[in-house]
Formats: sequence, structure tokens, C-alpha cells
Amino acid sequence: RLCPRFKKSGEFDRLRRELLAQFQRSERIVSFRSRVDDIARQRLASDAKLVDMPHDAIYRELVGEIDRYPIVERAVAEAPLLSDTSFAAAIHTSVQRILDESKVVKTNPEPGTFLDFSSSSFFLASG
Repeated sequence: RLCPRFKKSGEFDRLRRELLAQFQRSERIVSFRSRVDDIARQRLASDAKLVDMPHDAIYRELVGEIDRYPIVERAVAEAPLLSDTSFAAAIHTSVQRILDESKVVKTNPEPGTFLDFSSSSFFLASG
């Protein structure tokens, strides 16, 4: 339940944009682009038929080839922002705020809702 709420709050998109912006400003982007370029060139060189295909088919083939390598995962894992304590604290604060908002909803339900005690953990159900 927390992940959908985190995404709905806009925090997920904000953090994703922040990570991407930092990556684009970093020196690591040069090696990333170089590796993507190398993979694409190797794929094009290994299959002469690709050149005669429609552009969208070439794109799909190259993206598929690039996806076979863990370059994106490696770039994300090496992102210095992920190990930054202030970044982690911001995530913690956002998650705590979402949890606190959830508690307020449970203790102060909106009109037209009721608490369902049929399971060990009660939840709001519309009525």
C-alpha cells in the first residue's frame, strides 16, 4: 500500500527527476553514452539487414540489444545521490508523512465511510 501512495504523492516522480538531472550533469554520462554507442554500433555491424529496416524497427532492435546489458542498472547503482544521507533523509521524511496521513484517515474517516474490523488489520471501506 505504501508504494502506490508514495507514487501518488508525486515524490516518486520528483526523486526520479532529481536522480536523472544529477546523472545528466555528472561526468558519468560520458561513459554511459559511449557504452550505449558501442553496443549500438556493434549490433549494426553484426547485422547488415538492420540498415534496410524501418526506423522504428531499428530502434526496437537497438533498444532490445542495449537492454541485454546491465548498463542502466549499473549507472543507477553507482549514483552518488543514492548514498547521500540528505537524500535518504528526504525519502524517509516523505514516507513518514505518507504514513502519518494514513493514520489521520483511519482515525478521522470521511463521512460515508466506515471501519471494517473483519480482519486483523482494519481498513477503510466505502459504504
